Amino acid sequence: MTRVTLRYVLVYSSIRKQIENLEYAIGDLLPPEPELQKQFGVSRVTVRKAIELLARQGFVHIQQGRGTSVLDYKATQNLQFVTSFSETLQERGYVVDHRLISIRTEHPNSNVAANLGITKDDSIVRIERVAYADKMPIAIMTNFLVADYVPGIEKKAGMIKSLYHFLEDEYSIFIDSAKDFISADVTSEKDVELTGMLAGAPLVTVRRVSYRNAKPIELAYLRIVANRYEYSVYTKDRPPRSHNTTERSV
Repeated sequence: MTRVTLRYVLVYSSIRKQIENLEYAIGDLLPPEPELQKQFGVSRVTVRKAIELLARQGFVHIQQGRGTSVLDYKATQNLQFVTSFSETLQERGYVVDHRLISIRTEHPNSNVAANLGITKDDSIVRIERVAYADKMPIAIMTNFLVADYVPGIEKKAGMIKSLYHFLEDEYSIFIDSAKDFISADVTSEKDVELTGMLAGAPLVTVRRVSYRNAKPIELAYLRIVANRYEYSVYTKDRPPRSHNTTERSV
């Protein structure tokens, strides 16, 4: 890596960290280029390359004659409601696109079968896609559907945007509940190959089982770019205290 390249990456990383730490609020303007040059002790070219990289990754918007404003770069999914990943992105104002990697009918392994409440002799449809938000890769999505519920889906693969909308419109399947299991990981070689994500970058991983009338319909595995997505949970009231818990004065 050349010295110039290293400098613009350092400037980019520093400003990005300030944005993520909320030192700049959404809508704030970044300091003008001469001020950033002085702040980081770099050339105007270096500052511009750093800002352009921030813009490509959805952290800022460059507007001629006005300056560079900070964007709401995170999509937030409220866990009180059953929404698909694509629906959440669209509600936050992102332009959402998908690239289909594969769709095929197969027999499930024991883990998929257990999650969907079927046997390994049953058939499932496996769909693997990359999701893009404003042309930037944001997630790899793998969905498993019980094949009996979605006959002929391979011929309709090009119609799948939001999977939940697709199931409602094409098969009258309305998801009414879901259970999410959320954890963390880093990008694998496959993630980098499919999406161009940075090697070793943090991911939010989600395993979701979706239901209709308490019956499993879909199993999904999501690998989401961590710094562009978050989950929101609203909680209310304390749980009842156990009867064998005694109050002690301090």
